[in-house]
Amino acid sequence: MTWFSKAPSLKHLGTLHGIGSLSIDNGGQSLGSVRYEIDGYLDRARRSANGRIQGDVAVLARAFRAGAATIALTGGPSVNIVLSDPQGGPSAEVDVSGRFPL
Repeated sequence: MTWFSKAPSLKHLGTLHGIGSLSIDNGGQSLGSVRYEIDGYLDRARRSANGRIQGDVAVLARAFRAGAATIALTGGPSVNIVLSDPQGGPSAEVDVSGRFPL
């Protein structure tokens, strides 16, 4: 049997963390501040990013119900996210649903 040595296909691009402003309606309605930690990855030619945000329980629940949200990151760009159900807690998992600045 022949084994082919391949480099791992998943590469960690880095982590962004800080405090940002969470909004819904394409940035039209600000909900408040959240703490975020989001990791970016490259799998062959596909980029992805996910992580966790923490904030006020009511703010996270409202963003989850909206279906999509935006976080204005510390020092610049905004990222579009989709929240998992925070289940009444102060934190939620997020998936970035667009460009990620790493």
